[in-house]
Amino acid sequence: MPRLISFTFFILCFSFLNGQEFGGNPPTIKWKQISTDTVKVIFPAGMDSAAQRVSSIVHFLSAKNNSLGSKVKKINIVLQNQSTVANAYVGLGPYRSEFFLTPSFNNFELGSIPWAEDLASHEYRHVQQFSNFRVGLSKLMYYLAGDDGLSLAINAAVPDWFYEGDAVYNETVHSKQGRGRIPFFTNQYKSHEASEWFIERLCA
Repeated sequence: MPRLISFTFFILCFSFLNGQEFGGNPPTIKWKQISTDTVKVIFPAGMDSAAQRVSSIVHFLSAKNNSLGSKVKKINIVLQNQSTVANAYVGLGPYRSEFFLTPSFNNFELGSIPWAEDLASHEYRHVQQFSNFRVGLSKLMYYLAGDDGLSLAINAAVPDWFYEGDAVYNETVHSKQGRGRIPFFTNQYKSHEASEWFIERLCA
């Protein structure tokens, strides 16, 4: 009897356990990959052309002169096509990137270049940032606590406006559009300048 109770207890416990979720993808998805010396692109079957394009853009950007430094650490990029969120990220602990390939419905917000290409040019700049910020105390933190220690040191030293501003600049320089050329993105700065001008005249 005690064995039966123990067995039943352990069986029922499994229904309450939570494991890591890999983007909420159904298990029927067949994954493929393109692996080079610079990047490993992991993608669902049927997205071969987008994966090839992302790989090509990453190689192009990797070969360009990087103002932040010459170090490049190979990155795994996962292309997710099961999400309704238009976003992407590069993260540490573990070191990887994910592209959510459903674009925004508002073309005025993000522009009209292919969404995967825009993500590749923007997010790979974050890869270059992480690859070249592992110096000084950040390098020490990496040796002491791995990727999480490096993330802590970088986020304590580098402001968010530099991260994102540098990446937006990169996507603008290396594409035919980019958010740096989109009025929807820059209008708020013009509004800020106009309000400053008004306040200066009011206080004069």
